[in-house]
Amino acid sequence: MVTDRPLFSVVVPTFDREAHIGRCLTSIVGQASTCVEVVVVDNASTDRTVEIAERFADRLVLTVLVNGSNRERSFSRNRGAEAACGQFVVFLDSDDELRPGALDSARSFIAAHPDYRFFFQRLTVVDETGTTVYEPRISRRQTWRRILAEGNPLSCSGVFVERSLFLRHRFDESPDLVGSEDWHCWIRIAAEQEPVVCPGGGALLVDHSSRTISSDLWQDAEKRFDFLAADLLADPATGEYLDPFLSLFHGTHAHYVAVKAAGQSAYCSSLVRFARAIHHHPGLLFTRRTAHLFRLWLRGVGQAIGRIWDDWNAVASPSR
Repeated sequence: MVTDRPLFSVVVPTFDREAHIGRCLTSIVGQASTCVEVVVVDNASTDRTVEIAERFADRLVLTVLVNGSNRERSFSRNRGAEAACGQFVVFLDSDDELRPGALDSARSFIAAHPDYRFFFQRLTVVDETGTTVYEPRISRRQTWRRILAEGNPLSCSGVFVERSLFLRHRFDESPDLVGSEDWHCWIRIAAEQEPVVCPGGGALLVDHSSRTISSDLWQDAEKRFDFLAADLLADPATGEYLDPFLSLFHGTHAHYVAVKAAGQSAYCSSLVRFARAIHHHPGLLFTRRTAHLFRLWLRGVGQAIGRIWDDWNAVASPSR
């Protein structure tokens, strides 16, 4: 039972993550000296996720909620925020973890900046061995309007939002947004209160093959971005917020889909989307994502040449 209002409520949505939920919650246990509660929202798991989560009740101020049916993670995050008691909700996916000291750093940050209501700690993407794969770059010279028009460097894990501010916006629970619901939400919140960066490391995002965003088709990603853009631009507040960087916003969507398509060997579709991206915003040509896209194309060319060579050898070799 929470007698004093905690500073942080860590909201952990989960579904069939028995292999990961223990590691996630363990990363919070060592930071329990910070005034924190944890709200796990299970999305009707079919494995031992709930059982494993409940074992942490003696080490954390813990609430475990179980959805009656699978309602996707936006519903779970919103439900967790509604049940939370903390001043700030902190989102953490159940296959990710918080770096040691992340909550202490956030507490000190709030003490020094009591007016900040929306902030995040830089995440690090690691593989399943813990090796760093990627760290998003955030330019201090760019406005948040531009940064958010070009993508979502916040991700979701390790983002802190004052609970009352979050509950005014919430995650959109439309199934058409699954995979980009966090970007959609942060833009809507930023139109009211822009984020700031909290010094120090935050979440470790573990890139594994069963992540939702790793398995979606490029066609589904394109439909998702079309829905996201139409919804945000139909709202006067977010439409005005994004207006100075609309060309970048639309170009980024096509750019991402071009990479996704190339990764799934749809090279012609990838080329069309890349041309569309550069038409919208030529500056996208000079980005890390474009360099990655070129590598994917070269890999495809190499594979095609290899197949042609194998076919030629099969025809040219005398039959035995």
